[in-house]
Amino acid sequence: MRNQFMQNKIFLTFTFVFLLCYTGFIFFMYTPWYTATQLKFAYKNHNIVMLTNSVNIDSVVSSGYDDLTGDLFTYNSNIPPKVKQIFNQFYQLIKTPVCSGTLKIIDDYLKNNVWNDPTGTSVLKGRELGIDYDELVERSMLRNTAIHSFGKLTKNENGDFILPLTVADRYTDTDFTLELLLQKTASGTWQVTKIINYHEYLLHVRDLCDNDIVAYVKDTKDKTAEYNRAFQSLQTQFQNLTKNINSSISKTQRQQIQYFIVNKIIPTYKTHEAYLQDVDVPSGALHLHILRLQSNAKTIQAWQYFAQGIADDSPAMLAKAEKNHQEALTLEQKVSDIINKMPALFVPEIP
Repeated sequence: MRNQFMQNKIFLTFTFVFLLCYTGFIFFMYTPWYTATQLKFAYKNHNIVMLTNSVNIDSVVSSGYDDLTGDLFTYNSNIPPKVKQIFNQFYQLIKTPVCSGTLKIIDDYLKNNVWNDPTGTSVLKGRELGIDYDELVERSMLRNTAIHSFGKLTKNENGDFILPLTVADRYTDTDFTLELLLQKTASGTWQVTKIINYHEYLLHVRDLCDNDIVAYVKDTKDKTAEYNRAFQSLQTQFQNLTKNINSSISKTQRQQIQYFIVNKIIPTYKTHEAYLQDVDVPSGALHLHILRLQSNAKTIQAWQYFAQGIADDSPAMLAKAEKNHQEALTLEQKVSDIINKMPALFVPEIP
């Protein structure tokens, strides 16, 4: 009888402790500290389910888009205030498809750990919406921010909570503390709904990169001008060589054009490529430098296809040449936009 009583007592004690722990855990689940714990665990263990439960990604992307596009043209003194206002209105008009496409890309990244470009029927592919989406993402620092550490959760004056998150940009590797806003949901749990100082982070990175870009442009200015003069001279020679060419171009003429491209034009661009590869690039100017290398590489490919196409009278090769040429022009436009402090985004024409 006594043994039975002791067994019942142990069972009841265990049950009570279990219920107490369970109740405590349930209560803890409805606190911001639980969300902060989940978020840290999700990051360290790449747990997508925990991450999506801890962060209202739709809300974060929406507010982030406003921070990103709200001042795209503020720092360009050549654009009148009225035109800047029209640009800002334009970016609000396209907000929904851009945010939706970004959420899809983030979802792909969380699942596959790869940043995929828009494909298929996505309106973000190419310039369907009148913008360069890749440069928009580049400016957002979405792909170029590394997480270093989480801070201590604190309560603000509105009853919400702030979770500090120390990050660093890919280019300058300079620490910056983002402030994640945790708010209570309708179900009583807590989620990250916004990065409070995201705009300040963008300005911080932009200012760091601007200093490096200025130094980089200054250091490469003379050599760039020298190569530009060489390219212009070759372009003039090429135009003179082909100005009397028509649809009945002879084999000898084709060979002359091919020879000029292969032995004059392409070697000059390859020499330029070698120069770029040896340049000492400040970290904040790395994106600009990569765009220059990509533009030069696309130009070489365009001339190679053109040389082959003109020699073989191949429309397919000539079409490839044109495609690469257009891609090179797009990249060169991005280079120009960055140097001229434009946001490197295609925008609608303003009457």
